[in-house]
Amino acid sequence: MENQKDSTFVLKQNKTAKILLSFIVLFLLYHAAEYYIMFENNVMVFFLFQFAFFISAYLLGNWYSKNGLTAWGLPLSAKLFKPLLIGIAVGILLYGSTYLISLALGVETIESVPDFTTAVKTVLPFAFGVFFTSFSEDILTRGLVFAHLNTKVKPLFLIVISAIIYLLNHIYRLNDGLESLLYIFLLGILFIIPVIYTKKLWLTGGIHWGGNVFFFFLHNVIQNQTNSNLISANYLFAICIALFIPIVWFLFKSNCNSKVTCPNVVS
Repeated sequence: MENQKDSTFVLKQNKTAKILLSFIVLFLLYHAAEYYIMFENNVMVFFLFQFAFFISAYLLGNWYSKNGLTAWGLPLSAKLFKPLLIGIAVGILLYGSTYLISLALGVETIESVPDFTTAVKTVLPFAFGVFFTSFSEDILTRGLVFAHLNTKVKPLFLIVISAIIYLLNHIYRLNDGLESLLYIFLLGILFIIPVIYTKKLWLTGGIHWGGNVFFFFLHNVIQNQTNSNLISANYLFAICIALFIPIVWFLFKSNCNSKVTCPNVVS
């Protein structure tokens, strides 16, 4: 019995060491890619590091639990398209509703809208690149966390831990002020809830990617004037995310399949 306990302890320690090393490797690759696109504007090096990230994630997934990207919640199958599309729709709804409320309250006003061809030519390259950054960040801040802590801590603690890691992962934005930190943390909470219920990243990745692309379209393709008379756009976004969190939680809980163990997030 004692030998069995010792073996279990060693196995747990080995798993912890593997997840920590996996996080460090993927963290460095993710931020190397981010640095080269943000500060050097070097698209080729950005994609090289992103390619290295996903290859490393696959190899580390095999090392951790012998199932590649599935270890981090990204199984490759035909079933991925439905949750991905649902996620994109949710992301567009979140960012779109926030933008409409912002316009209605006068927080933002539209200055110019480009023609369709210009909009498409601007959005498509961004959408392609941000697909990789969205899913690589999802693996780093949610896939690894869920894979290692899902059976070790209660869902509420897992949500908070993942949201904190997601916030701290924005290393270049930690000095942006409370309003930015608030909405990033709330996004971290929103993004992990579908993972807890589906045990996969596809729906969350869809929300993340779709939201990023739609935000870019609304604020970089469409030109807006920001007014600070009532409330800042970031605080308004934080409020909208806070309202979406219980809605997303309720929808997942109410549609949870009886054949699958459905976690009680708030317990």
